[in-house]
Formats: sequence, structure tokens, C-alpha cells
Amino acid sequence: MFAWNHRGLLDGRLTGQKLTTSVCFAASSGFFLLGYDQGVMSGIITEPIFLQQFPQMAPTNKSGAIQALVVAIYEIGCLIGAAGIIAFGDKLGRRRAVIIGASIMLVGAAIQTSSFGIAQLIVGRIVTGVGNGMNTSTIPVWQSEMAPPKIRGFLVLFEGALITAGIALSYWLNYGFWFVTQYGSFQWRFPIAFQCLFGVILIIGVWLCPESPRWLLKHGKEEDAAIIMSHIHEADPQDPIIQEDIKEINELNAMTESQKLSWKELFTNGPEMNRWRFSVACGSQAFQQITGINLVTYYATTVFEMSLKFNGKNSRFITAWLGTEYFIAAVLALFIVDRFGRRNLMMFGAAGLAISLLIIGASLSAATDSNRKPAIAATVFIFVYDTAFAIGWLGVTWLYPAEITPLRIRAETNGFSTCSNWLFNYAVVQLAPIMINRIAWKTYFVFFCFNICFIPLVYLFFPEPNGHKLETLDAIFNEAHEKGENPVFTEKRWRKKGGRKASEPKANVGDAGHVVNEDEKENDRRLEDLNQQTRHDENIGERTGNGSV
Repeated sequence: MFAWNHRGLLDGRLTGQKLTTSVCFAASSGFFLLGYDQGVMSGIITEPIFLQQFPQMAPTNKSGAIQALVVAIYEIGCLIGAAGIIAFGDKLGRRRAVIIGASIMLVGAAIQTSSFGIAQLIVGRIVTGVGNGMNTSTIPVWQSEMAPPKIRGFLVLFEGALITAGIALSYWLNYGFWFVTQYGSFQWRFPIAFQCLFGVILIIGVWLCPESPRWLLKHGKEEDAAIIMSHIHEADPQDPIIQEDIKEINELNAMTESQKLSWKELFTNGPEMNRWRFSVACGSQAFQQITGINLVTYYATTVFEMSLKFNGKNSRFITAWLGTEYFIAAVLALFIVDRFGRRNLMMFGAAGLAISLLIIGASLSAATDSNRKPAIAATVFIFVYDTAFAIGWLGVTWLYPAEITPLRIRAETNGFSTCSNWLFNYAVVQLAPIMINRIAWKTYFVFFCFNICFIPLVYLFFPEPNGHKLETLDAIFNEAHEKGENPVFTEKRWRKKGGRKASEPKANVGDAGHVVNEDEKENDRRLEDLNQQTRHDENIGERTGNGSV
């Protein structure tokens, strides 16, 4: 079918930077859609007209358990979609998987929009989640394999910023439709249906753009791959550089096929310390959700109405500005992530989150109908909380798993880390409204304790990947294994030895770009073996993205 033309409908009409920009635009609509879908229910679930249709979802009904189920079940759909990509994504290809995922989301949105019973609404949210899980597990891979290496890390964080942009738009739309009451259920049906616009844009964008050359070569479609690579590099398909890239990718694919990955490798602590790296990769994604962020994202309007006692109009207005501030903070993170490093941002982010949660909880405990000042203080620190999360945890934890894991287990580890994100996302979204109903302001102290714990955990167990080449990280873990020491301290020693960045040359520089001394000579052989994989990363792009947001 022409729909699956691997070169895309543009087929050479755009080349070079224009083609790369088109791919990034198409991919960005997928993450904007994710953010919109996450934020849209925040304002809807407290609208009187919505609750007339679904009275079971009243926040006070069964301590909010029904409301929590309907909202959180979306994450189970996302988990199913992400797991499906782990199992079948490579067979489908990048573009086909995204088009199928976006189409499923359109079906799910239609089911939700036309819902007249809670069972139908639940089915619609699950279906929408499945499509979203497929998209967020595939788009970063497709984008990173098409984008120049120098901007791949930026793109991962940019995806996080786009999620917040989608959230902000959904909040403002909810605020606007708060005043549209004369058309009955149109007040809440239209915001849900509006996401279909971004789904259609995503399908058209992916349809126009080409398939990943790396995936095509893996599946024996060398002619299409060469033509697409020629479009990316604005060169002839027979150009020696392109042919050399094709040769290297084919050799890497052959090596990978001859050495099949066993699941046991993910959980063994051999020379590459896969178990350690797998654990911190999944841990970073789990921690991101346990910070409590989706207590705010999904239930911001509910919190402002029920806990802070603002009226419906003001609650939605404050929520809309919260989403806007969240987006601005996420954009700020783009410019500081490489300056301060991943570890520092996660630790200082956790500290900022903990302080904010402590003040929010304390303020709510003192707030009364006659004393509104503590509620105002809590509102201010909800904004501070979102800022700390956007800078410290939003994008960094999607980047970290791809950076810290070796090439051989990277795709599988990213898949599992994404699943851990969706799983803990579900847990938080399911439990948060029940906790607010039963223990009120103490809910914030629970998440305060979690964030305090993350600071020493990150400090002790999460090595800093910023500034290191991928093969240098492998050598660092190899040395840590040989010496029986914590790789965090090994990495610090390498960084100190390098003078600037541990991966930058200083004096006697080896092929991998680090200072050679007696302790490091044993690693030279491994670094030389890894050079082939590194060249592939430099020229074509290996996955530095993540499964989802």
C-alpha cells in the first residue's frame, strides 16, 4: 500500500535540515498530544454538567475511588501499549507503529467523547492509553535515528517541554469552556474531542516523512535506506560516506543478530554491570512518578477546589496559569541540563519538591474558611513545586536511561524503564484522590518523605553520564567491576582525571578520547571493540530517547 511507502509521501521533496525539521515537527505533535491528554481531565472531572452525566465520579463518592479509577485506568492502557511495542514494535517499523498508535488514540477519543455511561468512558480511556503508549515508545526512537547526533539530547528534553505545552493548552481550554454551559454536555465533550486534531496532524506528518534507515537496513531494505540517507545528508546514494555508514550498520546488525540478547543479561552484574545500570534506569523513571507530580497534573483543579477552597472559575484560572508556568520552567531546563548535569538536577529538584510539599502540607493544615492566607501560601508553593519538577525531573529522567545503559541492552532497558514509569504513574493517580479524601493535607507529607529519600539514593547510586561518550561509560563500569567499587565514585575519579570532562582529551589521548595511564590500559581493548558501535552512533544515530513521557 502507498501508505507504507518507506520513503514517505514527500520522497525527496525535502532534504537535509528541512527534512530533519519535518520529522521533528511530526514527532512533536505526538508529545503535545500526550500532554493534552494528560491534562484535559483535570478540569472536566469537577464540572457540574460532567458530574450530572457521571455522578459516580463525584470526588466524595467512595472517597474518590471511582474518580481515581476512571482517571488512572488511562495509565494501564499506556502500559499495555508500551509493552506491545516491546513485543512487536520492531516488526511493525517506526512509522507504521506510530500511525497505528495515533489511529487507536482517535478511536479512544471518539469513544470517550460519545460516552453516556461510565463503562464506556473507562473503555475509551483504556483504548486511548494503548495508542499513546505505542506512540511514546516509538516516536523517540524514530526521531533519534533521523536526527543529527548533536541535537538528539536536546530533542529528548524538548519532548518534555512539549508535554507541558499540551498540558497548558488543555488547562486553558477547560477554563474557557467553564463558561460554555448553554450547550449542555458540549462543555466537556469538546475538550476531549479536541485532541483528535493533534492525532490527525501526527498521522499526516508521519505519513509524509520517511522511515528510519537503521530499521530498513535491519530488515534488508538497503535501497530505500540508501535513498533516505541521501536525502538526510543531501548526497548521492552511492556517496562513499553513505555506503560506509550502510556497511557499518549492517556489520553491527550482523553482530547483534549473532549474539542474541538473553533476558538474564539485564539482571547480571558482569563486567558491564548491567544489573546496576538497568536498576538506575528503571529507578529514575519510577522516582519521577513517585515525586507525586501527577497528583498535581491530573487533579490540580480538584486540589484548588476541594483543598484550597477556590470557586470553580478561579480554580480553573489558577490551574491554567500553573500549566503555563510549568511550560516556561520546562523550556528553561533545556538550557541548563548540560551545564549542571543529570545528578545535580535530580538531587536539587528532589530537594525543591520536598520543601514545596512540606510547606503545602503545613499550610493546608492551618488553613480555615476564615483564614485564607495559608491557602494562598500553599498555592504559591504548588507553582514552586511544578517549577522544581520541570527543571529537575521532567526531561532528565527520560534522557538518563538511554545515556547510562550500554548499546546491547539499551532498547530493552528503555522499554522496561518506560513501563515502570507508566506503572507508578497509575499507582499515584489511583491513590492520590483517595489519600486526599482520607488523610487530607497529610498526603503531601507522604510525598515529602519520598522526595527526601531520593536525594541520597541519587547521590549514592546514580553515576553522572553528562560529558561522557557512550563507550567511555562502558569503560567506567568495567573498571568499577574490576575494582569492586561503586561506579559513582569511579566516574568521579575519571572526571577529575580528565580535568574538564572525563571524555575530553588532556595529555596522552587514546582512541576513545580519554587520558591513558597504567590503570586504564586494560580498558583499551574494550574501547577499541566499541569504536565500531560508536561510529554508528556518531553517523546515523542510536537511540538516545526514551520509550515515553
